[in-house]
Amino acid sequence: MAYTANAAHENRTFTGGRAMPSRNRYAALALAALVLPLPCSLSADEPIPPAKPFAPIVYQARRARVMKALGGGIAVLYARGEEDADGYRPDADFYYLTGLSEAGAVLVLSPEERVYKERLFLKPRDPDDEHWTGIRPDIGDSLRRTTGIERISRTTALGGNLMGLLQTTNTLQLISDPGGPDSPAGPEMELYGKLSSKLPGLSIKNRTDVLPGLRSVKEPRELDYMEKAIAATVSAQHAAARSIRPGVEENWVAGLIDLEFKRGGAVRPGFPPIVGSGRNSTVLHYPEHNQTIGPGSLVVVDIGSDYGHYSADVTRTYPADGHFTPEQRKVYEVVLRAQQACMDMIRPGVYYEDIHRKAEEVIRAAGYRDYFIHGLGHFVGLDVHDSGLYRKPLQAGMVITVEPGIYIPEKSLGVRIEDEVLVTPSGFRLLTAALPRDPDSVERMMRER
Repeated sequence: MAYTANAAHENRTFTGGRAMPSRNRYAALALAALVLPLPCSLSADEPIPPAKPFAPIVYQARRARVMKALGGGIAVLYARGEEDADGYRPDADFYYLTGLSEAGAVLVLSPEERVYKERLFLKPRDPDDEHWTGIRPDIGDSLRRTTGIERISRTTALGGNLMGLLQTTNTLQLISDPGGPDSPAGPEMELYGKLSSKLPGLSIKNRTDVLPGLRSVKEPRELDYMEKAIAATVSAQHAAARSIRPGVEENWVAGLIDLEFKRGGAVRPGFPPIVGSGRNSTVLHYPEHNQTIGPGSLVVVDIGSDYGHYSADVTRTYPADGHFTPEQRKVYEVVLRAQQACMDMIRPGVYYEDIHRKAEEVIRAAGYRDYFIHGLGHFVGLDVHDSGLYRKPLQAGMVITVEPGIYIPEKSLGVRIEDEVLVTPSGFRLLTAALPRDPDSVERMMRER
């Protein structure tokens, strides 16, 4: 999924994307399952069950790493999830530290406390609301075992607890994404302001680098879930490739993609699928899916399944007729050449902005620099545009996308190729290697009907 901020000019910590907007459900889905063949990688009788949550000890260890990095003070983190067509989507920072999908919850970390260094606050229960949204847990030992947090209260007790904790420290640590300078203040900063008005002498320390630094280096268990999301996405790309032809609706292709995600263990997509044909192939985050695929057009399919809250992000560009025209192939090969040149640079210690400049260099040499209009890629994880420090060198364990593109609206010609790469101690591993990239292989994949 194209990262629209130019990475070469990124000047701040990028702490992940927000929940994507909802889309209309796909009317063609059920019929598609009956009419079109299923990808060979997932047989019809072998759907993958949804992911199980990690054990509480995983989230305890993550919170311990955050507190070690902070050293002292108090950090407050609010849950910022959003509702969409697939239900409540928890925000990635809060989920990373708790494993909870609880709207309105608050986590408090106090590393200097002798015994109870972490506290969880949940909204009061509302029986009427729960008739619509489901039963929420009571506070008790069962919830303490589930979360690994001993001190759990309702949010009505948050202020009093913080006033007590601030008797032994005068430092408030900001670990949440503050947003841009023109965006409204987050709930943490609002709360810190209220506390400072009551207790003069408090200081606020900027530690918004802590969570991006931790989240960007993936644990083995995270990589396992991400590779499952990638496998479902690869199957969905095969389904899309086989279904694309002149006269087919973009929405039909999107419906097939959603089916493959579900069969691959997803309960929701990582982000709304992008299926753009013709001039729509030049729209980076094309949302509509309301066009009929025309003869001679290109179709950009930018999709990512979700497995256990971890997203994939893979893009391919397909010729509607099953073969590229000479001009389409020329542009496609420039994009592929730029992508491979960038991948060849990936190893620990390299800066993302230098890799982006390599893409610019290759595309400029081919005469298309003005048509490369977005950043080279982004981190991937709990968010499709995941948390990470773009101005720091790459480290082993990071997962990034490499997705150069060329978009020529006046010719209705858009090409993007996007793959996920794991940075290894000696270089990189292409996580999406199972999906063809070169134009001849893409054409062969489309003939597998």
